[in-house]
Amino acid sequence: MLTATFCKARRILQTEGVLALLKSGLRFLAEGLFQHETYYLYQQPTEHVLVLREAEVMPKIPDFTFKIVATNEEADELEASGLEFRYRARNTRERLDKGAVLFCLFVEQELANISWLAMTQAAMNSLNEPPVKVDFSNSEAYRGGIWTNPKYRRMRFSQYSLLKKLEYLHERGIRTSRVVISKRNVTSQEGQMAFGPVKYGEGRYLRVLCARFWRERPLAPS
Repeated sequence: MLTATFCKARRILQTEGVLALLKSGLRFLAEGLFQHETYYLYQQPTEHVLVLREAEVMPKIPDFTFKIVATNEEADELEASGLEFRYRARNTRERLDKGAVLFCLFVEQELANISWLAMTQAAMNSLNEPPVKVDFSNSEAYRGGIWTNPKYRRMRFSQYSLLKKLEYLHERGIRTSRVVISKRNVTSQEGQMAFGPVKYGEGRYLRVLCARFWRERPLAPS
């Protein structure tokens, strides 16, 4: 645990600088004790990929590498090739063992964006995300754990990754994906718009030490 934390801190220092390391450290300490956030809840029909052209969400940097990682063997091979991501993806081994799928993009060998996809309750639980209601038995899935390197924000990496997740789900017969986005994160909310999502509710999340509280309420149709 300490070794992994040290490696993550060193990697953040090398790639993002001292300020990013300090912010990450303070956030890590704060989240260990207390966390409170309000969210918008979105649902996205996966069939939208049938009408959305890839060119509409292609990253603004033409040379990038996109990978889908579904097993720890694939994760080990990717990192061995020089494409490192574990310093930004918490509990990767456990999450992959539980069935979560990782989507990641790199510019040369630098991590640009990562996010997770859960198609079972066990996989979703491993992501340590707000416990939004997802009916996995009724062809629904959950998207979460989204992070974009500050250097590559507003370059469509998150949108491209979302398109690939919707394709991945559609090919497997899953009709709907759900995601929660902080009300403060206007950029991520705007990034959803190309996909025609439905903002169907609001959620409030509170965690004090190990106790977690979650409440959802529907939004009136606009």
